[in-house]
Amino acid sequence: MPRSLIPQHRIPWRHLVLFGWMPGPLKVLAYRVLLGYRIGKGVKLSFLAAVVGDDVQLDEHVEIGVLAVVQGRRIRIGRHSSVGTMSYLSCNIIEIGEDARIREQVFVGGPQLPESRFSLGDRTIILQSTNINPTKPVTIGNDTGIGGHCLIFTHGAWLNVLDGYPATYEPVTIGASVWLPWRVFLMPGATIGDGSVIGANSLVSGTIPPRSLAVGTPAKVIRSAPQFPPTMDAGARAAKVAEILAEFDRYVGDCGTRIDPGTPRTYHRDRRSFRLHWRHAGAPLGHVSAGETLLSEEALRPEEVAVLRKAGAHWLDLAGRTRSVDGSPLTEELATFIGRYGIRLPRDRSESTI
Repeated sequence: MPRSLIPQHRIPWRHLVLFGWMPGPLKVLAYRVLLGYRIGKGVKLSFLAAVVGDDVQLDEHVEIGVLAVVQGRRIRIGRHSSVGTMSYLSCNIIEIGEDARIREQVFVGGPQLPESRFSLGDRTIILQSTNINPTKPVTIGNDTGIGGHCLIFTHGAWLNVLDGYPATYEPVTIGASVWLPWRVFLMPGATIGDGSVIGANSLVSGTIPPRSLAVGTPAKVIRSAPQFPPTMDAGARAAKVAEILAEFDRYVGDCGTRIDPGTPRTYHRDRRSFRLHWRHAGAPLGHVSAGETLLSEEALRPEEVAVLRKAGAHWLDLAGRTRSVDGSPLTEELATFIGRYGIRLPRDRSESTI
């Protein structure tokens, strides 16, 4: 077959032969020394994982799964983010924020243009078998969830435009704190405002306003602010936190963790003990020691955050919507669990280095 002018490298075979077989630590070293990638501490590159780019930065604790490929001219992946097994990301510019999760067998790719860009915000998630085409830019805001088997396209063309058929090339923009359940289809040019929810199996074209619930094919707004989402008073929020923590205790207890329900709570697992201080709204901070975790329903003041940092304590601030930059296994487990309820907390912006 004759070669085309611009070579297409869907699978980076040469790169996989040179680097894919390497154990993770050796691959990290080779990427740093031989390719000049900027890679932070704790980065994990699995067997046959490949990151291919001219300008690459992987921040602390990034994980790339087995047989996952990430390739582009410029790649930025923020700290504590991951790309799952057998996922494939190919775009001129790839920007992934911190604490983002791309699960297994997600495909991001398609025909490229100079402006092709895939931009994924902080604390986002894309679930299994979703297909995203970023020929034109695809921008997804912070704290947004994309369900499995979703389809996001920025171009639609097949039949001959000279015969009158359409060819559409338009970017797709998804705001912050948006929820797309499973099997949502976004057409070229779709825009979804912050805080909106799209019903499962819906098709979105055009614009969905912020804080709206839209369903159907094509999706139509059936509820919007201020009725959607409904507001919760302080008592309802406190009851919900208590319910979530009770469910957390039931979950970790079922997984073999022993809990002493005192003040503070103590969780015993694998011959280690972890303490959790539960601060209710209106209560003082109290003393939290190094390595212990604070779950606070009261927004932490800057001076309280400074005290916790100095003590080496960890925190999850539900009202202030922040968390410590790192945490104990208990902190991380609880942060992941409350994420099941849509509670995602930005990490403390303490300086981190590559």
